Amino acid sequence: MAGDPFLSDPSKKRKRSNKVTSTTRAKKSQSSTPQPSSTTSHIDEEISSASDTDNERYAEDQRQEDELSSDEEFAAESAADKRRRLAKQYLENLKNEELRDADDFDAQDLDDEILSKRLQVDVADAKGHVYKFWGEKLSQQLDGKELELTTTRIGSNNVTSMCIHYPYLYTVSKDIEIIKWNISSNKKPQRIKHTKGGSKYFTLNTDHVGLNHHWEQINCIAASPDGKYIVTGGSDSRLIIWSSENLACLKVLPTRSAVNSIVFRRNTDQLFAACADLRVRTYSINQFTQLETLYGHQDTISDIAALARETCVSVGSRDKTAMFWKIAEESRLTFRGGDSLEKRKKKKGSDEETESNEPFHNEGSIDVVSMIDESHFVTGSDNGNIALWSLAKKKAQNTKRLAHGLQPQFQPKQASAETEIDLASRQIPVPQPYWITAVHAPAYSDVFFSGSFGGSVKIWKLDATLRSFSLIGEVENLRGVVVKIDSVEIPDTKQLRVFILLSKEHKFGRWLNKVSGGRNALVSFSFSI
Repeated sequence: MAGDPFLSDPSKKRKRSNKVTSTTRAKKSQSSTPQPSSTTSHIDEEISSASDTDNERYAEDQRQEDELSSDEEFAAESAADKRRRLAKQYLENLKNEELRDADDFDAQDLDDEILSKRLQVDVADAKGHVYKFWGEKLSQQLDGKELELTTTRIGSNNVTSMCIHYPYLYTVSKDIEIIKWNISSNKKPQRIKHTKGGSKYFTLNTDHVGLNHHWEQINCIAASPDGKYIVTGGSDSRLIIWSSENLACLKVLPTRSAVNSIVFRRNTDQLFAACADLRVRTYSINQFTQLETLYGHQDTISDIAALARETCVSVGSRDKTAMFWKIAEESRLTFRGGDSLEKRKKKKGSDEETESNEPFHNEGSIDVVSMIDESHFVTGSDNGNIALWSLAKKKAQNTKRLAHGLQPQFQPKQASAETEIDLASRQIPVPQPYWITAVHAPAYSDVFFSGSFGGSVKIWKLDATLRSFSLIGEVENLRGVVVKIDSVEIPDTKQLRVFILLSKEHKFGRWLNKVSGGRNALVSFSFSI
C-alpha cells in the first residue's frame, strides 16, 4: 500500500536507513588478520551475493522515491487537470497503436478525424450501439459480381440448426446427430467428430451422465463464449450440456416441453432458452443450473436472440408478438405485429390509398428474430414480412412486405382433381408468399441477412438513422430451405464469413413437403470488411 500514489503523503519522503546491510563487510572491518588463501573464493562469493542484495534494495528504494516524486509533481493537480492529462495520454496511446498497426502511413494517419472515429467506435461499443458500418463495402463487392460459394454436403437427415465458435462449427439434425466441423481454412469445412442419439436413450441414466443423449430430434444448438461447452435443445424436452472437445454429455437439464431455440449472452455463461410451453428459461451453464423462468407469450416461442446486456428478445409465433425481456429489472416490453388490412387502413388514413395492385397477405405468425444492437432488432414472418423494431417505438420502424416474393402459381392439375381444364383453373388458389425462415444480423453492424425456401438469401442494409433498410444484394442458387444463417468475423484476414444451412424441409415440420431439388448442405461465402 505504501507505493500507492493515492494513499501516499507527498510531504513525507521516505528516508534511507544508515544501517549496514552487508554483514560480510562488518566482519571484515572487525578482523584485520589475513585469511588463508583457500577461503578467498568463498569470501568473494559472499561479498558478491551481498552486493547483489544491496543493488536490489537500492533499486527498490529508488523506484519508491521516483513514485513519491511523481506524486509531488501532480500533488497540486485538480480533478479537471487530471482528467485532461489522462485524456491526452489516451490519445497518445491511440496514435502509437495506429502507427504500430499500419504498414505504410503518412501524416493524415495522425489526423484528428481518425482519432475521433476511433473514439466514436469505443463509445458505441461500450453503449451497445451500431458501430460496424459494413453496408457500403458489401454493396460494392456485390455490384455486378458473383460471390464464390463453397458448398458442403451433410449426410444427416434434415439438418435443423448450427452454431459457430471459431475455428469450429457445429450442426444438429432431425436424426439426432451432432457434427463438429473445422472451418479454419478457406476450403470446405472438415468433419472432425460426431455423436448420434436415438430411442435407446429414452430412459435418463442418472448413474452415468455421460451415457445420456437426445431421443427425439434436436432443434437448436449454441456454443458457450469461452468455447468449453455446447448446449443442445430438442423435442424430447431435454437441454443437454456437452463438452465441445470430445462431444461427451456432461449434464442433462429436463424441461417441461420442447426447446425451440437457445442463445448465449455474449461473453458470459448465461443461456436463454425458448420453449414450447410458452416460457423463456435462463440458465448458468458453468453451474449447470436453471436461474429463472419468464412468462408472457401466448403461443409457442419459436426463436430468441441476445447480445451483451442482460436482456433478450423472443417471438411467440402465432401470438404475433415480440417481447423484449429486461432480466435484471424483472420487466418486459411487448411489441405487437399482426400486419392486416385493418391496420393498414388505419395507418394510411383512407381506404382509397390501400387499394393497389400489390397483393396483401395477413400476418399469421412471427417466426424468427435477430438483434442488431442493444435497442434494435429485426423479425421475419410467415407472410414474407421483414420488420425493423426499436425500443423507442411500439410499432415497427419499417416493414418490407413480400420480401422474398410470391411462390409460383399452381397449375390446374396441381390445384384440382377436375379433369376439365376450365373447371380446374377456377380452383387455383392465390399465390402465397415465401415465408421468412431465417434472419441473421452480425452484432452491432448495419447489415443483416434473410432466407426462405425460394432458392436465395437476401442482404439488407440499414440507413444511417436505423429507421429503414434497403436491399443491396442477393445470393442465389441455394437449393433447399434456409433453416439457419450465421457469420463469424475473422480479424486476421479482416473478413466476414457467412454460413448458410440448407435443409430439405422446415425444421419444425413437413408443411412444405420436400422442396424440389433441396439438399442438406452447408454453404459459405466471404466479404472483405
